[in-house]
Amino acid sequence: MTSYGDIIKQGRSDVGKAVNTDGGKKVKIEVDDQPVNITIKVPRKSRQYWTSQCKLQGVTMTEVLVEALIERFGEPT
Repeated sequence: MTSYGDIIKQGRSDVGKAVNTDGGKKVKIEVDDQPVNITIKVPRKSRQYWTSQCKLQGVTMTEVLVEALIERFGEPT
């Protein structure tokens, strides 16, 4: 049986490799540059407050969260 870790390693080894498409052409996929979703659970009232503050300040929630993550952990290498 394949473990979850083995599946992750296999997926990581495919980063940047050429893959066949329906048209038979090979396309190089750069997975590291593609945006992905992060889902977190927060209290509804907090989310409503933070959303309204983002709108008032003209920023997106994504910008704020990315800024906070970079401040806490630094830029990825």
